[in-house]
Amino acid sequence: MLRNEMKTRLASLNRESYFTYSTEIKNRLLIEESVLHASIIGITISAFPEVNTEGIIKRVWEIGKTVVVPKCNPKDRSMTFYKIDSYDQLETVYMKLLEPNPDLTVGVLSEDIDLLIVPGVVYSKTGYRIGYGGGYYDRFLTNYTGQTISLAFDFQIVDQVETEMFDIPVDKIITNKGIIPCKQNRIKEV
Repeated sequence: MLRNEMKTRLASLNRESYFTYSTEIKNRLLIEESVLHASIIGITISAFPEVNTEGIIKRVWEIGKTVVVPKCNPKDRSMTFYKIDSYDQLETVYMKLLEPNPDLTVGVLSEDIDLLIVPGVVYSKTGYRIGYGGGYYDRFLTNYTGQTISLAFDFQIVDQVETEMFDIPVDKIITNKGIIPCKQNRIKEV
């Protein structure tokens, strides 16, 4: 229910606000210590109304970082990340999503990814999230040990989201209004 309400709210976001908020988030992300120290950054190719990642990806390339993006396997709902150097290495898959073309890219192991940008629909201040419902990131995060950040519009943050045993929270959330230190917020709750 919360997922659907937020999807409706996201879909109603006007284009001007969408690009303004996305730029504010990008500017905050790019000065984050975890970005500056990362060599390999995992990130999705966004589709409206997700926070726009195109400007982030292009800037990360400019500062000499490696960008890896996920390719989903619907059979077992797993993901493999592939290094991309250009949007020409992407292909359109189901639901018009862009993913790396494995014939044009090289796979990267999860342990080689320094920072993972984790998508979602709704977030709590402690870093728990409600995703898009496929469970791809939930499965991937069980074996991922690097740092995690989510990008969200400020209105996507709620007081609490329902969690399940397998849910793994992110370390930080960057919004158009600030940075939420989720890891610290979880410590405060204990």
